[in-house]
Amino acid sequence: MTTRAVWWLAGVLVLAAAAPVGAAELQEVGDEAPAGKNATGEECRIRLGAIVKERLEYQRFNLYCEGWSVASGEITRFRAAKELTPDRMLTDSVWQKRWAERLTGCGPVEPSQILSGTTAALRECKRQDGGWPVVVAAAAVGKRMYTFETFPTNLRVLERAAEVLEGRRALADAGVVREGGLSPAIRRAEAVVGASGKLVGVQDMGAADTLWRLVKLHLRSGNDPGAEAACRRLLEVYERLLGPEPPGSVTIMLELGVLVARQGRVDEAERVFARAEQLMPTRSVSWDDQPLLFAYRSSNARYRRRYEEAVGLARKGLAMHEQRGVESYGMAQAWATLALALRGAGKLDDATDAAERGLRIFQQPGSDPQGRAWWAGELYHLLGLVLKEQKRYADARARLQEAVQRQTALFGESAVVGLLLVDLGANSRAAGDLPAALGYFRKAKEVHLGNRASRGRTQRTLAPAYLDALAAAAEATPADRPGLMAEAVTAVQLARGSDTARALQAMATRVAAADPALSAVTRELQDAVRRRDGVRATLSREIEKPTDQRDAKREEGLKGQLREAEEKTESLEARLQAQFPRYASFSAPRPLAASKITALLRPSEALLVLLPANEGTWVLLARGNETRLHRAKLGLRELTRRVRALRESLEPMDGQLRPFDVATAAGLHDALLGPLADTLAGVKHLIAVPSGPLLSLPLGLLVTKSPPAAPAGDYRGVPWLARDTAISVLPSVASLRDLRAVAGRSGAPRPFIGFGDPIFAGAPGDTRGLAVAAEHCRQGATMDLDVLRGLARLPETARELADIARSLGAGTDSLVLGADATESRVRATDLSQYRVLAFATHGLLPSELRCQSEPALALTPPASAGPQDDGLLDASEVVQLKLDAEWVVLSACNTARSDGSLAGESLSGLAQGFFYAGARALLASHWAVASRPTVQLTTGMFGVWAREPAAGKAEALRRSQLALAGEAATSHPFFWAPFVLVGDGAPTPP
Repeated sequence: MTTRAVWWLAGVLVLAAAAPVGAAELQEVGDEAPAGKNATGEECRIRLGAIVKERLEYQRFNLYCEGWSVASGEITRFRAAKELTPDRMLTDSVWQKRWAERLTGCGPVEPSQILSGTTAALRECKRQDGGWPVVVAAAAVGKRMYTFETFPTNLRVLERAAEVLEGRRALADAGVVREGGLSPAIRRAEAVVGASGKLVGVQDMGAADTLWRLVKLHLRSGNDPGAEAACRRLLEVYERLLGPEPPGSVTIMLELGVLVARQGRVDEAERVFARAEQLMPTRSVSWDDQPLLFAYRSSNARYRRRYEEAVGLARKGLAMHEQRGVESYGMAQAWATLALALRGAGKLDDATDAAERGLRIFQQPGSDPQGRAWWAGELYHLLGLVLKEQKRYADARARLQEAVQRQTALFGESAVVGLLLVDLGANSRAAGDLPAALGYFRKAKEVHLGNRASRGRTQRTLAPAYLDALAAAAEATPADRPGLMAEAVTAVQLARGSDTARALQAMATRVAAADPALSAVTRELQDAVRRRDGVRATLSREIEKPTDQRDAKREEGLKGQLREAEEKTESLEARLQAQFPRYASFSAPRPLAASKITALLRPSEALLVLLPANEGTWVLLARGNETRLHRAKLGLRELTRRVRALRESLEPMDGQLRPFDVATAAGLHDALLGPLADTLAGVKHLIAVPSGPLLSLPLGLLVTKSPPAAPAGDYRGVPWLARDTAISVLPSVASLRDLRAVAGRSGAPRPFIGFGDPIFAGAPGDTRGLAVAAEHCRQGATMDLDVLRGLARLPETARELADIARSLGAGTDSLVLGADATESRVRATDLSQYRVLAFATHGLLPSELRCQSEPALALTPPASAGPQDDGLLDASEVVQLKLDAEWVVLSACNTARSDGSLAGESLSGLAQGFFYAGARALLASHWAVASRPTVQLTTGMFGVWAREPAAGKAEALRRSQLALAGEAATSHPFFWAPFVLVGDGAPTPP
């Protein structure tokens, strides 16, 4: 809530300086008395808050209910002239003008009665920042005038309090409802919400206020997913209390839209903004909503790199504020938004001017001091970046350091501070100061690793910049190379794809919710973090006050509270790691040190990490005690283009295979792995950790050298990378440790269970339904069942699963097909009894995890969706399965869409879910192939694995692939290369 909102909630109870006899016991500031229960059953009390003697003398009393520290209503009482009637009080008075600053949409004045028959007037209004129903009332009692402003459900309590203060009720009798019922004013007020049965009380407002503050705390500390989750919960509170699309929801939708945009889901954000704009004429309760819409759409255009459009939108929002002529918080935010857009457009001098204008307003006293301090830090950050681009590196460093100081004061070493340190490092690098740059990057790394929220978010800039500095330092000082390369092993692990991060966040949330003990610890940790951040922000505001206004005693008290909160947070994090180590590693993984990797790798193994960045692709290879690092001259855009070209040559057109793009496959190998050929020689098992577009390409089909000429369509002579080495893929380096910590082979007694051939209505081979379903925006709700039913039927998967079952010695009772292949059947089956688990069905692998959608497996849709079966086994539901499986097979998945977009990150997130559930390895397809080659490949692989378990899973897959690649009819990689082994493919200890 804004400071204005909290000020209103803190309400005032204003009385004449000479208190009547009934209030004799409420004489000193802080005196309080019970006031009974309100309509929602909350116990309330009144408290003397201040005694004011100015032009209008009054006492101020606050009303508090049910233990909340925020007050929930107001009464004013003062001596009034005869001509000042209750009607005029509500339409033309000093108090009415004060109400107009925070209330809107007031209805007509209605005559009523209050205080046991006293003539009164009443109006129904709404709060500007929230749309909550509010009642204002006024009554003349002798020479005194009373006014009331509160939630409708609290008017009865305020009337009782006024009776006490008027001397008509004893303090001991304050909570008693006298015979004769409620006054007409109370009945009318409570009808405002009572007709729909949705009573709004201070607890509801307290929950909303807490959620709104949580949104801002998460956003300003750099935890965008956490802010989005709190924002969605806030919207749910409003809709539960006020109905669908309630007044005030526009402001929440705007905040939700910008949070979605900040996470890269720009199309979804624009849809949210469009809905907010549609509702604005009838549902907006704040003037600021319209200019805020321009500002947030400007931000979204900036994220799309449409900088001129962003500038235009920002100017429209700013023009509205300038026309109003008030240097408000909103105007300062409009200047800041324009500054960001101008910098993107390359108009650096104009950006500097706009930033300084916004900074000047934000540094003035006013509403939301924490927000002002945060925005000031953001603008110092912006000014530092502008100065860096102008090559004024010393000035840039000063501005960026000022930003670090301000943001650290607010939220400690948060993700925001980590990003600022990266920019300081980049500034030093540009200035030619490599040691300083490394110092900043190392500090940014420590911030990142010390903050769970930061470890769970995407790090787009730190790892590439850090690796660049390490490579330069290793070249400049060869003697330091071993230590620097060990540091590079940590640095390369700091990056995480945004889609994978979102999927893991959803899965971690589901895991915590399913385990009461874990849920209690995580909830306690979240509360401790909120407490810590709130105290730190309060202390920051105190320290920033002018010297003559600072309260040393209060500051020391806050510092003590902060130390206590920090100790509590650290204690709970240690408890989480001690009691639930797998969850701690899964939800916020830490990098694996180079020495740990060396200890895990076997003599014939090597670890390969591939990290695409804008300027090139970083490739790190660790084998034994040697670590190699180089940057391939393939930036993210060019790498994506080449991977898409290869994937296109693997997709049939009009039922015919296209020629495979051997030249592109060879070029990719030369750029990525060519410089490492000598270290790769003799490697029998390559453990790869790809990212970005490389997650959608099986590395085994890379070509190691130019092949000899061969007949068209015959690829038997092509030197595939798969001919040289077996390949496993891991979703992260840390997962190598987790998977190898699984003791021994599976102890499951049964060999196999397979789910396949779900009942869908689409024609076999029709991919249109899959494209619609994969990109369907679920908004956290269930999938549209009609969309799910429109998927293409997969009749050949029944035969595929039957053949696999026979090869593993399983009977027909191991097949769950057709109408039985449902999510509820999966949930009801004790899957821990099976060594091999197969899903022969569509994998919904969004190329962009929009609207909080997750990767999922599609199963037979139910007649109607419910919590146990909506037709989709989401990744966050996979983590709740209990497995003891050597293999999980996912066939019919496709990591590329018809538009060329790539969804490999979704497959990575799904794999992590199966690993957490207890699978040791995942065999997944990158594209759907004909049933016969799939059966040949899987049965051949399981045959090798059964005969020679010491060979390992990756080698079993490689041999089966090469058998297909050695036949002319299946030598095209379309047939032999679609499956990859995700997990630990090394031999399993007996």
